[in-house]
Amino acid sequence: MTLMVGMAVWHSWWVWHYGTHGECGRMALMVGMAVWHSWWVRHYDTHGGYAIMALMVTWMKRDEDQLLTAGGQVYSSEARYSVAHVRHQKMWELSLRDVRRSDAGLYECQVTTHPPTSLFFTLKVVEARAVIQGAPEMHVHTGVRLRLHCGVEQATEPPAFIFWYHNGTMVNYDPRRALKVVRHQLASSLVVHNVTWGDAGAYTCDPDKATPANITLHVIAEEKHAALHNGHSDESEHLTAAHSPPSLASPLLVGSLFILLMDTYFQKINMLSR
Repeated sequence: MTLMVGMAVWHSWWVWHYGTHGECGRMALMVGMAVWHSWWVRHYDTHGGYAIMALMVTWMKRDEDQLLTAGGQVYSSEARYSVAHVRHQKMWELSLRDVRRSDAGLYECQVTTHPPTSLFFTLKVVEARAVIQGAPEMHVHTGVRLRLHCGVEQATEPPAFIFWYHNGTMVNYDPRRALKVVRHQLASSLVVHNVTWGDAGAYTCDPDKATPANITLHVIAEEKHAALHNGHSDESEHLTAAHSPPSLASPLLVGSLFILLMDTYFQKINMLSR
């Protein structure tokens, strides 16, 4: 059985005491969840009927040789364990709150029959985590439509909520933002219809009872606007160059003009002397 963080599960066996041997089961839980294990105990008598017997039920963490409960008494130093006996259903129930990775292992439920009857199960503990596509950084242009997608891995059930944060502020229900959050079963998408400069920054996807994920969004100028800007810049430079007066600072040009003026001057003097 596979369950998610924060869930409650009832896992039960019916034990018919007449030389019955214990069976093994497996259960996968997520960090932080709560689990209940229930056992109904009945005795099969020699007359072909079912008779209820006052039997002692003990729960143990077998891989650590640790006695958890005996009857209605809890012997574990962990306050997260509790045991309940539902008399009218002849049920013994072991509860474990706030499951941790260290709780993984082999468990045994034993009834004080002769010989003792036991059932075993293996508890596997996993930890869910969020993953944002494109992380850790993404570059987008202004004016485009952006979709950030966050999936929850190793989750055994859809989380109760998935919150999105922008620069530390939750934006799922922010009416001031032109965005939309679309919830899926084990994922969530943040949609920005028209990216602006204010959309840049750090985004966090934070599912219930799972490790959050982060991505940094960089917003740059839209390609069309950038091209227009560069075109205006080049055109202005061209116009400036076209209307600039020719430079007179060249020595060759100055010398040529001086010779031409002197030649004209001497020609006029010769004409006057005649």
